[in-house]
Amino acid sequence: MLRRNMFVLYSSLLFIFICIPVQAQKDFSLDVVKKYIEHLNHNNWNAIPDLWVKDQKEDLIDFINNKENQINKIGLFNIKTAKLVKWKELPYKYTENYLPIRYMQKFKNPKVFYVGVDYNVHKEDKYHINGINYFFVVVALEDDKWKIVLTPHVPVTSIINDGYGFGTDDEKAFDKRRQKFLN
Repeated sequence: MLRRNMFVLYSSLLFIFICIPVQAQKDFSLDVVKKYIEHLNHNNWNAIPDLWVKDQKEDLIDFINNKENQINKIGLFNIKTAKLVKWKELPYKYTENYLPIRYMQKFKNPKVFYVGVDYNVHKEDKYHINGINYFFVVVALEDDKWKIVLTPHVPVTSIINDGYGFGTDDEKAFDKRRQKFLN
């Protein structure tokens, strides 16, 4: 009986020592992406700059405080609602082809999420189309917190052809839907 109790005790301690560090190392990189889209959805513009790296934060604050941008529904202000519907992390080595490498070298442990965000917009443009829009959200550690570095639009057809797409019909048609706004 004593052996059995000791076995249970040792097994429990082993479980605690293995599982607690694993939980403590949970990856929160996707959380910043979700929070960003949530802020867009609620038009919580003033909370958005805090999610971005320092290099981008001041520019975003200036953009958000610009009354002309607000009145004319420029950029983020064009978004009525936003819902994150699809996402996946892509290998960084693959995504480097679509990123400014010199800029990215400044950041620790960058990750790239390929996302599908369902927008309802005031006026469609090359960056915001009603329906699901596909782009990257690049995040990196800054001061031990995950922050957004970039949100580049990428050639979705290339992502699909390289085997990294979601395989949906709306994704396959995205570049074509967007094309009319690129001229």
